[in-house]
Amino acid sequence: MTKISTFFIFLLFLLGSVYSQDLRIHGKVIDFYTREPLQGTDVYLSESRCGTVTEKNGNFLFRCKEVPPEDTLTVSYLGYQTYRTLLKDFRNGSIIFLKSKSLDLGDEIVVSADKIDISKQDIPMAKSTVELKEIEDYGSSEISDILKPLPAIRIEGNDLDGRQIQIRGSDANEVNVYLDGILINNVRSDNAADLSIIPVESIETLEVLKGGNSALLGQGAFGGVVNITTRQETEPSIYIKGKMGSFDSQYLIGNITLPLRKRLILSYFGQANSLAPQIEYFPNERFSEKTTNNAITSSKQNHMVNLSYFNRSGQFSGHFIEYLLDYEKPLWQSNYKNYLISTSYKGEILGLKDFDISVDYLYGKDNILRRPQGSSEYNSSYSTNQTNFKFAKKISFKTVDIQLLSEYFHDELLNKSNVKDLNWQSELYHGFIYDNRASVAGVISFQDELKNLPILSWKTYLGLRTDFVASGHRDVSPMLGAQLNYTMEQWTLSPYFNYGKNVKYPSLRENAYVRDLVDFSGDEVSTDKLKPEYNNAAELGISLKYFPKTMYYRNLDFSCALFTRTVYNKLLSRPYDDMISTTQIGSNVTRGIETSLKFNELFKWFTMTAAFIQLDLTNPLLYSYKPKKNLSLHLGYYAPFGFYFTSTFFYEGTSIAWYYDSDNVLQTENITPFSDMDFSTGFKVPFKDAELDFQVSGYNIFDTSGFKYYYLKKRYVQISLALRY
Repeated sequence: MTKISTFFIFLLFLLGSVYSQDLRIHGKVIDFYTREPLQGTDVYLSESRCGTVTEKNGNFLFRCKEVPPEDTLTVSYLGYQTYRTLLKDFRNGSIIFLKSKSLDLGDEIVVSADKIDISKQDIPMAKSTVELKEIEDYGSSEISDILKPLPAIRIEGNDLDGRQIQIRGSDANEVNVYLDGILINNVRSDNAADLSIIPVESIETLEVLKGGNSALLGQGAFGGVVNITTRQETEPSIYIKGKMGSFDSQYLIGNITLPLRKRLILSYFGQANSLAPQIEYFPNERFSEKTTNNAITSSKQNHMVNLSYFNRSGQFSGHFIEYLLDYEKPLWQSNYKNYLISTSYKGEILGLKDFDISVDYLYGKDNILRRPQGSSEYNSSYSTNQTNFKFAKKISFKTVDIQLLSEYFHDELLNKSNVKDLNWQSELYHGFIYDNRASVAGVISFQDELKNLPILSWKTYLGLRTDFVASGHRDVSPMLGAQLNYTMEQWTLSPYFNYGKNVKYPSLRENAYVRDLVDFSGDEVSTDKLKPEYNNAAELGISLKYFPKTMYYRNLDFSCALFTRTVYNKLLSRPYDDMISTTQIGSNVTRGIETSLKFNELFKWFTMTAAFIQLDLTNPLLYSYKPKKNLSLHLGYYAPFGFYFTSTFFYEGTSIAWYYDSDNVLQTENITPFSDMDFSTGFKVPFKDAELDFQVSGYNIFDTSGFKYYYLKKRYVQISLALRY
């Protein structure tokens, strides 16, 4: 045997020894044209059948054993050309660019309800994202269970008047909630989105943008934005769930998907529930201590029908949402009926890409009956018609992205109020008012990176929103921000900052509620009865993703942010006899710090999240019931044989409660700190094409808050049984 032959045999042996050990493969996948990272991209070795999917920032990392020298690295993503290269030609840490392609009629599709993610083009800010897999692991039909572990998030309300979200000490009506691009805040009279109407079983991605500087999605959202996209199966499916528990609560939840054709999909989600809360919750009980009342009854329904059609160019969607609420207690009855219809198109027009067009129409019929004294009855009705037209277009160059948005909003209201007694009745008010608003917004971003060092990249943003209101207001809201991404072999570091202004316009229904609850004099209502609220905000933050060499956990996410916001013309409500008086006074400055640490796939089957926020409110009367400190620790266990368990321990610090007593004197009181815990445990049992899920959930199981003020933290236990087919 020659020396050359011996050398080649030795070289082959050496190569075989190297590839027989664990091989670590990592890199990044981005869109060739937009230079945006592609999340959820499949990255794998063709022969070894080993791989992973990319993270939110486009990074991937996986290990394989016994990899043959000629194995092929394959990268594939729906709607993009597949990338293949010999593993030996791939350099770790490289960036892979994927080019988009058009779907052929024969291609199989996985349906996503949002082709253009406007939130990615907005001003950089702190974000928390929950993906499909994590949502399925929770095994919960309560969206609040998914949101609670996220940093700076607090869920208020209850099963009676809905689950609402606060972000960084904001009020619930200062958070915009979008479902497939539809703003669902306006289905409620208080402009605070009820999260319970969102079908958790259909969520593909849930993203929370924190802070008031969102030029494209955040008009009036001083706290932040919740952006939810749904998925739709291409195969028929049905999901039924029944729940029962404390306070005589009974739920029936259903979700049906019916593909009519390959590219035409019909889906339905609905739920009906009844509750006997035994304690007074609204409308003005939040300003005083609670009293037990077994005569209270409540029932709520919401139904959602979606019809989507897909072709090569884009997606047509139609949505219908019905929201019904009945609430009755002695001397008070409320009945709410709201219907929202939306049509949208996302895709190409005449060969031009990235259009997003939608038209929304809301009809609401609300009635309130009060008997404040003796035999008198006051009845108020509000008939609302709102139309919203939205047009968005994304324009991309090599290193520049421009996102444009224009909106037109028409609001009209028919308001009637009357009073009657045993022998007489009188009409107090009968009026029809309307208002119009037009908005134009845009964000331009410039992206660059060091040519010889692609691991270092940055992006700067400039945003501007201009609002024109028929009642006379003209407001310009500028915003700016920047983000730096530094990607190394095992970690990605992303510092950012933003600064900007925002404005919130009260709706006519809010104006009418204020007038009606203040007095019954029948004075004329004007559209500027309530002035716009204004917000200035700034944020400085950093996020870190770490990919360890150890296999004890897949990766960890760390984030920290310093923020401040100043609100002017803040709406302040207080009780006055049998009514609620609302005024706009002064300003408030909220400063704070939030931080979180999350371990993914800890010991393979666990996830753990720790989050903390500290708030400093200069005027706690304007933001009452907001704890100065919040601490949460979430632990989830998801076994491969179907068993799961999640628990969230939380601590809430001191907050301020206030009300006016019978002598019209302001009273304040500190709500003492307390801690408690939520949990959910269940077991999923597969039966061929079906799955059975039995679950027990408990909320505030230690019952430590004393259940004295509006945000009741009362023990609440439910048992549920679900069937998916």
